Amino acid sequence: MNLAFLRALRRERFFQLLIIVGIALSLFVPFAPRAWPDAIDWHTIITLSGLMLLTKGVELSGYFDVLGRQMTRRFHTQRQLAMFLVLAAAALSTFLTNDVALFIVVPLTITLKKLCAIPVNRLIIFEALAVNAGSLLTPVGNPQNILLWGRSGLTFAEFSGQMAPLAVMMMLDVTAPVLVLFSGQGVTVSYWNAFAAVAAPSGVELPGIICRFFLPRLSSGRSYGDWCWWRPGLLCWRVG
Repeated sequence: MNLAFLRALRRERFFQLLIIVGIALSLFVPFAPRAWPDAIDWHTIITLSGLMLLTKGVELSGYFDVLGRQMTRRFHTQRQLAMFLVLAAAALSTFLTNDVALFIVVPLTITLKKLCAIPVNRLIIFEALAVNAGSLLTPVGNPQNILLWGRSGLTFAEFSGQMAPLAVMMMLDVTAPVLVLFSGQGVTVSYWNAFAAVAAPSGVELPGIICRFFLPRLSSGRSYGDWCWWRPGLLCWRVG
């Protein structure tokens, strides 16, 4: 575990740069190093760590894989799928804050890369822009709005009403390029990638009986998602 952590830390050049800059800035700090822990907002650190653990747990549970397959069947083109995810990210950011919305949408988007051919990196950029645009609308959308709302003396509705024109303009600026940069090609799902997406998480294994029932369903023309949906009892997980 420690060796894996050190190897991962060695690859994080930006994090190493932050450590060096932090050490350099600490030379100009007027208080002693023993007082440094008190300068950290531990409540925020714990909250973000909990969100990351929760998101990773949901990802390893396979729920994002199931949800991703449902989405690829519901939206027939890359443009429709990208627009839905961008709008969903913006909507979530209005009441969950922009960073929490990304914790939910980005892992789901990465899962789609395992299921179908879609420019994931480009889509994540637009999702990041969308959460910043959507979070403008409400007082709880981002920390800056919370601060402004507390000092303005406005009600929730009054604050949202004043921010609505700017939020709408920014959302138009975000969604308009989506219509151009994402093609109208159909979303083609790879059944083998879909199966690998389910079996890939570490510590989770599928019994061989799934392959015995899975392959004939492919040859009969039924999709893997339909097979999983109507036969959940066959998916017997063993957590190692």
